[in-house]
Amino acid sequence: MAFNFFKKKNPEKKAQADTASSGKYRQLRVKEVIKETKDAITIVFEKAESPLTYKSGQFLTLIINIDGKEVRRAYSLSSSPVIDSQLAVTVKRVDGGLVSNWLNDRCAAGDTIKVMEAMGSFTTEYNESNKRHLIMFAGGSGITPMMSIIKTVLVKEPDSICSLIYCNRNLDSIIFRDALDELQANYEGRLRVIHVLDDAPMNWQGHSGLLNHD
Repeated sequence: MAFNFFKKKNPEKKAQADTASSGKYRQLRVKEVIKETKDAITIVFEKAESPLTYKSGQFLTLIINIDGKEVRRAYSLSSSPVIDSQLAVTVKRVDGGLVSNWLNDRCAAGDTIKVMEAMGSFTTEYNESNKRHLIMFAGGSGITPMMSIIKTVLVKEPDSICSLIYCNRNLDSIIFRDALDELQANYEGRLRVIHVLDDAPMNWQGHSGLLNHD
């Protein structure tokens, strides 16, 4: 059974619209910046005195001051509210992207970032009695909300299983490659990750080329 998460088409525009009408701002201190790939980082925040609540699949709107101008961008939370003690967002560098490039080049531990509280409806409800098969498709940085959902469902629904079809340019561009391998090992038989590479190496045993219907 395929599970449809796609309730909103453009969460970033939704976040920017909601920001204008909401006063729910927070200041979060960066605990660590993890280099996931050559063009993607995970920003891990320190625990706040007043915890920021969120659901797997939601996003944070980061508010960055760049050259005296306040710029806002929405990034999905890659952490799970069930198993991760700190909030984390993962940001992939985009050609010409003002905020994504600034964060990849300049964000460091100890920085303070202004954020909006978590928003978004790209979520699902969990019940330990569920016995379902969640099938997810992701490409590149689209893995971030999926990672949060996968980690949560594996813990919250012991009888459910997940299949992830994950497309990337090459091996080096796979975000969370080691973490996904570890999850597959720890939850053997309950998580299957199917990689599809556009530019696969000669010895690649998996799928290659662009994702199509077959």
